[in-house]
Amino acid sequence: MSKKTDGRNQDNGKGYIYHPFEISISGYSNSGKTTLITRLIQNLSTEYDIGYIKHGVHKFVIDHKGKDTQRAWSSGASRLSISDSQHTAYIHKEPPTQIEMQNAFIDCDFVFLEGFKSMHVNKLVIIDDNKEILDSISRGEIGHVIGFAGQEKTVTDLPVNAPYFHRDDVSGISLFLKQHISTIAKKTPLLGLVLTGGYSSRMETDKALLEYHGKPQARVIYDLLSKVCKRVYISSRKDQWQDGLLNKLQQIHDVFLGLGPLSGILSAMHTNPDAAWLVVACDLPFVNSSTIKALLKNRNPLKMATCFKNVHKKFPEPLCTIYEPKMRLRFLEYLGSGPVSPREILRNSPVIMLDQMGKRTLENVNSNEEYEKAKSELSGRARL
Repeated sequence: MSKKTDGRNQDNGKGYIYHPFEISISGYSNSGKTTLITRLIQNLSTEYDIGYIKHGVHKFVIDHKGKDTQRAWSSGASRLSISDSQHTAYIHKEPPTQIEMQNAFIDCDFVFLEGFKSMHVNKLVIIDDNKEILDSISRGEIGHVIGFAGQEKTVTDLPVNAPYFHRDDVSGISLFLKQHISTIAKKTPLLGLVLTGGYSSRMETDKALLEYHGKPQARVIYDLLSKVCKRVYISSRKDQWQDGLLNKLQQIHDVFLGLGPLSGILSAMHTNPDAAWLVVACDLPFVNSSTIKALLKNRNPLKMATCFKNVHKKFPEPLCTIYEPKMRLRFLEYLGSGPVSPREILRNSPVIMLDQMGKRTLENVNSNEEYEKAKSELSGRARL
């Protein structure tokens, strides 16, 4: 007989419930969960954007009799919202879906869950006075324990091999949780993507095949990314080439169509949604190893992306960017309201945006005149 659930807190097959970087502070009632969480948030919130989700088992009230929202609710409204300049609240009659919760908290760097003892989520367990929760862990009722906290100075009879902290050691617990999150982030594979799927209508020649350095530019970018990425792919339209110059390299063909560069980026994320993608377009001939190293050095995997601020357009440059796995949800969320550019999505998302390295680093080439000018300049640099 399967265990009955409420449908809200199921493992989604990705190893997390609501957020890729989530940690549950679990324990029995009155063990001090909320006190510890609030102290951890106070300690960490100057450095991180932190979410908090409580698994409540009791009925709660966040409105007051006589208020406009309460009157609308008691009249039969199934959903309502209220907001001011600093707060927004939604009230639903039905439980939110997992995707609703994921979208609501995706902008956070990480999330503290309170409770969720039986769920498949990493937990810091608060030991109660009678140590009853340790018996539950020993019986296999609670798993995924990464650490313990309690009132005693030391505890030696722990049921799993995990570090123990005094619950007032907020600095020590904070450091431990930061290291835990960092370890998870480092496990995210970094893949490379060379965007080549455009039609090059102004150039009237496939820009991926143009040569600035003695070989097709798409191959130059492919080789550049191969030095830092686990695997690299060419993003292309099906049957884009028949000449063998590029079609022997690993390809990802567009499955999202008509979205410009977003077609290639989303198609790659669809192929491997658990990877981060270092994306570089083939029409950026001035991108070099220093450009890539700057992205990698300043990458923050807890954000949506790491990119440069285009010195000419004053906007984030989406075609030389590291996109983290959770950016896929943001892309799909925006697509639900109609066509939108990746630049616009980056502008409205928590990202790391770096100053551009040199005025021409992110300059793209769209015409024969621009091509000849860029080729001449790059040739001059090589002679120097």
